[in-house]
Amino acid sequence: MDGPRNSHLKIVRLNTQLSIMTIPDELIIEILSRLPSKSIAICRRVSKEWESLLLTPAFTDSFLAISSAQPRILLTFKCRGKWHYCSTLQPQHLDKELSVVEADYHMRLIGGSGPESFLSVHGFTCLIDRPVLMGKNERVPGICNPCTDQHLTLPKVKANNSDLRTFFGYDPINKQFKVLCMTEHQVLTIGKGRLFWRKMKCLFLHYPERNRDGICINRILYYVARSDKTCLIASFDVRYEGFRLINMREGSKLTYISALVNFKGKLCGVVYSGSHGELWVLDDTLKPTWATDTCEIAWVISSWKNPFYVFIYNLDSKRVRRVEINEIEDN
Repeated sequence: MDGPRNSHLKIVRLNTQLSIMTIPDELIIEILSRLPSKSIAICRRVSKEWESLLLTPAFTDSFLAISSAQPRILLTFKCRGKWHYCSTLQPQHLDKELSVVEADYHMRLIGGSGPESFLSVHGFTCLIDRPVLMGKNERVPGICNPCTDQHLTLPKVKANNSDLRTFFGYDPINKQFKVLCMTEHQVLTIGKGRLFWRKMKCLFLHYPERNRDGICINRILYYVARSDKTCLIASFDVRYEGFRLINMREGSKLTYISALVNFKGKLCGVVYSGSHGELWVLDDTLKPTWATDTCEIAWVISSWKNPFYVFIYNLDSKRVRRVEINEIEDN
């Protein structure tokens, strides 16, 4: 009895494996794209074929298209020398003063001790950390995919200045990620083959501001900079690799740009003139025209507190809402 039963079990297992292999890649992508991001990392361990399939641009596009219907808040924080990545669904009941959501924990990375920069675009993140390499504290860029629990350390930037003013962009047409390092104007294209930094030419002198993250919208990378002690916004075309300066509103007494945000596919700047703050919306990128608009701004308190809150401020109603995020401390 034992022999036939064991043979039957082996036949069922073999047939199951063969049936999975005969499923078209397009159908596998369609099915897996509907799974939670936490399950994607587990699916990578099913087989080498699935691991390769989940790294293709086709799966990335499908997963992002489906998941965009349910926007998520990506949270990254540093605790005890490690970077932690987690996310949560964006609250749907925005009329409530307090919403409570649970976070999904994705991955952790060993970090350094100095100041870092964290950038996010198209589901990937770029982290500029200061780990100890060969006994020296050196800032090294790294690319991370929180959904698949993958991390790629980029080549060291060859520059005399260790203060890396680095930005992260994506070209949706060519499906290419690029890292722009303004320390001696270098760019790196992420793809197959050897990774290396290429020097760029910039026809006008400007310096990116410290501690100001850039933002990529429709392949254009924007960042806050200064030229002749004037605060301005510069841009870099990820596809054609060209620099431009964005003219600010005429007659404005701009003193400070605290952040750049994406507002319905348009560039927005949180701009201050003295103590007065406004949200400027860039209506036309070819002939820059700015308009004052209203929307919501989200922020967090820099230091860790339990419970952990995301604050959302409506510029029109001047109302603040809180989103309480649970399950972070347990991870």
